[in-house]
Formats: sequence, structure tokens, C-alpha cells
Amino acid sequence: MAEKKKGFRAGIYAIIVIIVLAVVLTAMTIFAFTTRYTGFKPDKVAQQYVDTIVQTGDGYDAYKNSLVSKNQKYGNFVINAYMLPYVNDGKEVKKAEFVGTGNEKEVKAIDSVYNTMYDYYVELLNTYGMDDYDSVFSNYFKKLSEVRKSVYKDDYMDTEYMFGAFEANVDKYGKSLTGVKAQKAEEGKQEVKEEIGKYQDLYGKDYKLTASVKECKSLSADETKQYIADYKTRITPVAESGEAKADSFKLTDTDDSTKKSDMVEAYKKLDCSDSISEVAKATVEVKNQKDEVVATQEVYVVKIDSGWYVDNTNIDTSGLYLAK
Repeated sequence: MAEKKKGFRAGIYAIIVIIVLAVVLTAMTIFAFTTRYTGFKPDKVAQQYVDTIVQTGDGYDAYKNSLVSKNQKYGNFVINAYMLPYVNDGKEVKKAEFVGTGNEKEVKAIDSVYNTMYDYYVELLNTYGMDDYDSVFSNYFKKLSEVRKSVYKDDYMDTEYMFGAFEANVDKYGKSLTGVKAQKAEEGKQEVKEEIGKYQDLYGKDYKLTASVKECKSLSADETKQYIADYKTRITPVAESGEAKADSFKLTDTDDSTKKSDMVEAYKKLDCSDSISEVAKATVEVKNQKDEVVATQEVYVVKIDSGWYVDNTNIDTSGLYLAK
């Protein structure tokens, strides 16, 4: 039998190249994903949580990195746990005649509501702080319903309007801290005048705040077990409060609505005690541009599956509201 000649076999080479490329691309994808998605690293989660609050006083968006957002989308939680009692947006509910016109009357109405609610939002922050989101959300949306009705003279209310008012207030508060740079009027836009923020008054016009993790240590197996037990004690009353809250608003389930079930489920989903596998304690420092420490925050982060989340039931962020 004649010996087969050894030589270059293009088919095998092509397969090898494809496999190598696939491995490289996979590695690059994993690297890019893990470096961008901070939820895989406890120190990054703690740092981002603190940084979100300290940069613009935004305790609202910080919850996106917390256990509140583990089992449900943060926006859905806010809707189901706090907005549902005030939603009144059926076709039979009449809106004020100027709604959707964009005319001067509607602009004045929006400004009136947003400005009134902004003062109330700041009052709630100063009274409770976003660590007590229950008090902030409960009081805010109750007040918003009253103010909207007083200004618009209608009974209409939907979640889009509620988010619009609240998030506008959050944004305005942030700008009151950071200041606003002047912008010349462009086509179709108004001129923006410079505003000096509270942080600029405190640290200088060109201030810079930097949050960095000083230490992040994993708890031992015994410490983790005890931590989970303590967390269970903290979260159980909250998770079980949904039905009583729904009943207090006289919410019910009908053929057209599941308001009661949605509220009850929103609170139940806050309990993550059966899913926690690891716990870490991080210490985050906030420094200004002069390398001076202006705040130090202790943060507990817990691991569920492959992700890490801030335990918002065990934190006091009042020291991060630097302008208070």
C-alpha cells in the first residue's frame, strides 16, 4: 500500500482557525462584559452605590444596585408598591382640556406641580433620607395626587406622569448640588444661565468628588450565616406588609385589574434571604480634589448567583448627603 503524502489540508486549518477565533472572541466578550457590568464584583457594586449618591445626592437611582432590584425591575417595584393606589387612567377618566396641547396653560400647570413637588421632595429628603424609601415614596405620591388634582382640576393620574414629576425633582436636586454650566442658545433651544451649586460653594468651582473602596472583606461562613439570619429578621416584616397596605387603600383584583396582587407580590419579592450565598463588607471613602476625605461609608454587599447587590436594609447613607 502506498504511503499517503503528508501535506497542507485547508479544511482542517480552516476549522482550527474558526475554533481559535471563537475562543478569542468569547474571551474578549466575557472580559468586556465583566469589566462593564460591575455587578460581578462586590467592591465595584459598593463603590458605584456610594458614588451614585454622593455625586448628585441621588439616593433614588442608587437602589438599582441594591436588593430592591434583585427580583424585580426597580421601576416596576415603585409602580406596584407605591403608585398603584393613585393610578386613575381609564378611557372614561377625563383629563384637563389643556393636557397634551403644549400650550402656555399646560406649561404653567406642569411648572406649578413640579415646583411645588420639588420643595416637598427636598423636605422629604431632609426628614427621612432615601434609606427610608418607604416614607419618601408613600408621602410623595400621595401629595402629588393632591397637587395634580388641585392644579389640573381633573382626576386623571398615570404612572408616566408620576415618574415624570419625581424624576424631574431628582434631576433638579442633583443640579442644585453640582451647578449648571452656561450654554448659549442654539436653534430651537433656550439659553441656559450658569448656576452655582452647593458643592461648588463647599469645595470650589472646579471641585471633584471621587469615591473609592478602601477595604472589602468577605465574611466567614459563620458570620455569613448569622448575617443572613439578621437580614431575614429585617426584611420579613417589610415583605409581609404588602397585603395590609393594599387593604388600607382598598385595592382589589378584578377582571380588568390585579392591583392588590401586584402590590402584595412587589413586597414579597423584596425578600432575598433564601438566595444569598456570600456577604462582604466594604468601606468606601469619598475625597475631594484636594485629596481630603469628606465622607466614609460602610456598605454590606451580598452575592446571589453570580451577582452582587447592596443590602439596603443595613445601611445609613445620611453622611453622603454632603450639602445638608
